[in-house]
Amino acid sequence: MSGKRGNGEGSIYPYKNGFAAYVWVTTPDGRKKRKYVYGKTRDEVHDKWIKLQGEAKKRPVDTKSPMLRQYLAYWLKEVVDPALKPKAAETYKMHVRLYIAPGLGTKRLDKLSVRDVRAWLNKLLDECQCCAPPSAMPCAKS
Repeated sequence: MSGKRGNGEGSIYPYKNGFAAYVWVTTPDGRKKRKYVYGKTRDEVHDKWIKLQGEAKKRPVDTKSPMLRQYLAYWLKEVVDPALKPKAAETYKMHVRLYIAPGLGTKRLDKLSVRDVRAWLNKLLDECQCCAPPSAMPCAKS
């Protein structure tokens, strides 16, 4: 390879352990921002870059991914409440409030991995739930 970029590929460049690229996109609130894509090889980044350019031409693209806590609030309101009976929906809300949101709520959705969920589940199994921070119940283990 000659080391030169192809025509129109000025935003693909070497980065840390691979390559990176960016596309100027219009956000849902009407502002212009750069959206980045990353990959190990130049071809991988080029494919992601082409896909992102296509999305940017069709519609506004969100440059930030919501936190799991924000998505769960939306999910409870828009999906769970209309679909389930009130008592079942209340149980879902309780589990989200007491277990999921404190453990994983600060993770961004695009960064949430199977490893994160597995580590959280293992921590739940090891931790006495009555001694966990949100609860004020006395511990049965003591």
